[in-house]
Amino acid sequence: MATTLSGLVKKTAEALFHYAGGTSFLRRRFDSGVRILMYHRFRQTFRFETQCAHLKKRYHPVTLTDVAGWLRDGKPIPPRAVAVTVDDGYRDFLETAFPVLEKYQIPATVFLTTDLLDRNTWLWVDQVVHCFLASQARAVTLRITGCDQERWKLESGDQRMQAATIIKEALKKIPNEERLEVLEKLPRLLGAEIPAQPPASHAPLQWDDVRELARRGVEFGAHTRTHPILSRLSGSGQLEAEIVGSKKRIEQETGMSVEHFCYPNGTPADITPEAVEVVKASGFLTSVTGTGGVNFAGADPYALRRIAVEPDREDFTFFRHVAGYEPAGRLQRR
Repeated sequence: MATTLSGLVKKTAEALFHYAGGTSFLRRRFDSGVRILMYHRFRQTFRFETQCAHLKKRYHPVTLTDVAGWLRDGKPIPPRAVAVTVDDGYRDFLETAFPVLEKYQIPATVFLTTDLLDRNTWLWVDQVVHCFLASQARAVTLRITGCDQERWKLESGDQRMQAATIIKEALKKIPNEERLEVLEKLPRLLGAEIPAQPPASHAPLQWDDVRELARRGVEFGAHTRTHPILSRLSGSGQLEAEIVGSKKRIEQETGMSVEHFCYPNGTPADITPEAVEVVKASGFLTSVTGTGGVNFAGADPYALRRIAVEPDREDFTFFRHVAGYEPAGRLQRR
């Protein structure tokens, strides 16, 4: 009851903020900046259609290539510019999001984790969640460097999800080799099987889909081959394999230049100077992070901020966040 009441109070406050002119004020305040929105998954279109209608009416949708021209060459960009980006490369972008974006003539950049498409597999973070939700174990002991907790109760769905979330975050903070070792033994510890092919809910795009979407105006960027945390890789060879490898793979399949990169997870701790240098040397025009905020003239094109949004977010919450209510942003990590 308390949670329901709290949610109602929050929704009422957001509506009052909007109708009192708060959203319009923020939109004008950050008028000269570029907002880059960060989406991941799309499970329904109802609220997403409202979001796209709002973006078309109140903002000026642009491409990341437009943003690059503005930052690097001083090319003009319209006030209240907004760019839509989508991470990972799941098929629900094609099935759910793209028809709505196309209807409202809103361009988008999709960042592909190329091994997902080549192997028709799913992201390691999703595999962690699958293992816990599919497990019949009542508890599990798992030691991860830097993680204070070693044993988790798994007696309910909430406990399983909480354990999966904690372990996902812990795995992002350890060396890549150690992360891979944990991922290899996790199904055995939990008595869970990871299907060779992902279920429909986690199906990636196919390369034919990518080519068709590119033909219809979607930009594609690189998001590494396997979605590792770049700061946890050892040496420039691994960085180049992930960053350059994903770029070349997309170019090979599409015949088009790939000019934009997305850092996996994208917090400051996930990005090293070495990774940025590899991105620059690879010929990318921009790279985007998971750090929230609006980008203004003079922003570093290789450390662009994004606003984390979700397609099912409440309307007034979405309006407020896009306007710039939380320029420091929240991270929607993957």
